[in-house]
Amino acid sequence: MQAEQEQYLRKVAGKGQEMVQQMVQSLSSALIYPEAGNVATNEKLWDVYASEWGKEAPWVVEMAATNRDGAVALDAVGDEWAPRAHTERVVDEWILSEVTPEARCCEIGSGGGRIAALVAPRVASLACCDVSAKMLARAEAALAGGPAATSFHLVHGDAAPSDAGFGAGPRAYPPTMARGFDFVYCFDVMVHLDAHAMYRCLRRVESLLADGGRAFVSTANLKAPDGFARFEKQSKYSVGGFFFVTPETVRVLADKAGLAVVRELDAPDASNTYYNRDYLAILARKDA
Repeated sequence: MQAEQEQYLRKVAGKGQEMVQQMVQSLSSALIYPEAGNVATNEKLWDVYASEWGKEAPWVVEMAATNRDGAVALDAVGDEWAPRAHTERVVDEWILSEVTPEARCCEIGSGGGRIAALVAPRVASLACCDVSAKMLARAEAALAGGPAATSFHLVHGDAAPSDAGFGAGPRAYPPTMARGFDFVYCFDVMVHLDAHAMYRCLRRVESLLADGGRAFVSTANLKAPDGFARFEKQSKYSVGGFFFVTPETVRVLADKAGLAVVRELDAPDASNTYYNRDYLAILARKDA
């Protein structure tokens, strides 16, 4: 069944159908069994996405033309999702504004390295974590020749409650990461997680933060103009589409995960893809 799933995804990607969600909008029980879980489905999708991605691939070119200035070159996987200036604004105002050159940082969901490439030169160290081996390889290639203190970790993504904690096993977060980071960020990742996976991810964020550390997360926002517009266009939730929540839901999940919101986007902004679609927040441990 796994081979059939991957073959299907590659076939759809090759046809250049609209956006990434069309690559997987048919991932119903006929293609990926529900018990495979959100994280496992994400792993499968992004492995295929990374394998099929290319700057000249018709479906990538089409996506870039839809979401950004097509005349601007693509540097990394994911650059096709939004104008570069929109991404850089989020990084500047929600990540770089929170770190110092001495900061130990961790990225959950590094993808192809488009955000890591902006952050790594500005901090002391950056641990890039992802559930997709092929995306992680893309990230490592994108950051080749960059800061030496950048590491890459294939993780289980807290696919189940039993994954909590740290260990030495395959895909486990190593014990050295516990309370090991001054700043953790998870940008444009939770939009693909269902509420249970999102909660486990927030618990992971809490466990990674050192005393006084902070985190940045983003989610799709049902109350934002472009968030609701995108919600209306989706017939149902799929990993390739978005899982929509409200800021209130994120606050509850963060609180139950031991985190408190210390800053959040207070109003949408139509001039930026993320500001008009997502909920953005800075979090801190409640016990620190």
